[in-house]
Amino acid sequence: MAVAHPTHGTARMGGGPGWHFAEWALGIVGGISLFIGLFTLFAGDESSIGLGGDWTWQVGEIATAWKYIFVTGGAMLVAIAVTMALLGRKRVRPAARIDAELSNLVWHAGIFLAVNAFIWLQDIALGGGIDYALYATIPWGIGLAAHAIAYSRSPRNPA
Repeated sequence: MAVAHPTHGTARMGGGPGWHFAEWALGIVGGISLFIGLFTLFAGDESSIGLGGDWTWQVGEIATAWKYIFVTGGAMLVAIAVTMALLGRKRVRPAARIDAELSNLVWHAGIFLAVNAFIWLQDIALGGGIDYALYATIPWGIGLAAHAIAYSRSPRNPA
């Protein structure tokens, strides 16, 4: 079932591109913050976190208060993003389904490019060649290709 934001004539919240962007931004930042907080809480004190080089910290050197701030802040941002997604969405009329499918494909490709660019930069910055970036890029690229093929084969004029 494809979903999209309600039209301006409804009484529901949400609906503009800013609302949709805020959902994604809050969800991504919240997810990253939640991951960092949980990693620093449960990893050993000798574990490292960061991007490599000067941008790496020992988990034991991070104050416990900061660990809990990351966990609670990340959980709150993710909860807000989920709430926004639930309040601002409703079922789509079939005429709008094609636009929603194309929008989903474009978002999938954009997120694929952004996340994989970060993963490749991080893998290269850590030195020692390419270690793990391929393990994320290849399966996700196959999934993106399948998404594009499914979109290209979907009917363009739903009845």
